[in-house]
Amino acid sequence: MKSDIIVIGGGASGMAAAICAARQGASVLILERMPKVGKKLLATGNGKCNFTNRYMNVKCYHSRRPERVKAVLDTFGQAAAEAFFSELGILAKEKGGYVYPNSMQAASVLDALRFELERLRVTTRTNVEVQGVRAKGKGFQIDAGEELFHCRRLILACGGRASQKLGSNGSGYRFASSLGHSIVPVVPALTGLKAGERVYKALAGIRTEAVLRLMIDGKTVDAHRGEIQFADYGISGIPVFQVSGQAAYGLLEGHQVQCMMDFFPDWSSETLIRFLKERMNRFQGRPGEVFETGLLNRKLMHECMKLVKVRENGFPGVEKLAEIMKHFPATIVESRGYDFAQVCAGGVDLKEISPADCESLLHPGLYIVGELLDADGICGGYNLQWAWSTGYLAGTAAGKECHASYRTN
Repeated sequence: MKSDIIVIGGGASGMAAAICAARQGASVLILERMPKVGKKLLATGNGKCNFTNRYMNVKCYHSRRPERVKAVLDTFGQAAAEAFFSELGILAKEKGGYVYPNSMQAASVLDALRFELERLRVTTRTNVEVQGVRAKGKGFQIDAGEELFHCRRLILACGGRASQKLGSNGSGYRFASSLGHSIVPVVPALTGLKAGERVYKALAGIRTEAVLRLMIDGKTVDAHRGEIQFADYGISGIPVFQVSGQAAYGLLEGHQVQCMMDFFPDWSSETLIRFLKERMNRFQGRPGEVFETGLLNRKLMHECMKLVKVRENGFPGVEKLAEIMKHFPATIVESRGYDFAQVCAGGVDLKEISPADCESLLHPGLYIVGELLDADGICGGYNLQWAWSTGYLAGTAAGKECHASYRTN
């Protein structure tokens, strides 16, 4: 079967690329291994799909080539993404910078994309398991087991390895590598972290506000504030998600990785020590439970007290307690892995990709988009923005190239 352009992967970046290519007049075929396109999109933003963010900055992304990430976002950024979806009928709603469909339903975004694919007569083949790709003649051949597909332009939009039950299985890295591309080591990102301390089994289910600092070999490399969720395996919550990719890289490279949590981030250590001393004097002679009550979640406060070895007149050593409350440790031994990750960090090295159109610098006519590339964003719509940006650039360029070749021929 022949098409002008084949898009492998019917996720966010693949659908955006197919739409933009078809708008240039190219015949487009999407090959998707799942029974339906966009399954992972339905799970984004807890089903509400914050599809971009009004605060769009390259600092919200991790990549070995941040200058190339910036170049992509400068070409097709947040405003362009909102305009793109407005054309498809999506009314945007902004909450704290996060941009959602006004319906607050991810299904609305997926439906808008599907309707546009149908209008443009993009062919979608589901339940197709691509086995391999190779350059052939002036185009590419796609091996799907019992079927072979041929195209003039190929867009790899296969996703990474995160949440495999939603569609991605890591095959895109193999396809890109088989065509000569370098792969930056891939690790899970936007996921929970497993801690070595046994205290977390006792804290499972507790949520608390804190500043979380990621420490690599004792040095702070990142910090985020928000709600920490304790689990029997360790820690979770948005602040944990934001640093999880960096933590996974630290473990991969053999470093000591720790997270320190500050439960009183608005107080200096001196202020907290003074407060605790005054509290100890006020409740002198009263049961220890009186001193503990109301400072933190009861179980969390109790565990902080247990970690203090020195006692002063029946109360915990104030300096030691303040130290624990501002530096509660989680020694990271492992991330929760790909099954629980929202995205992957790493991927095709951006030095081999043109930031103007996401075309391969090794294979003209090959485009690589979305999570396959070495760029992952923090929580808040940044990874979907990357999908729209790269999909738009690649699809538009591939479609124009096909149109130009028609005129030449």
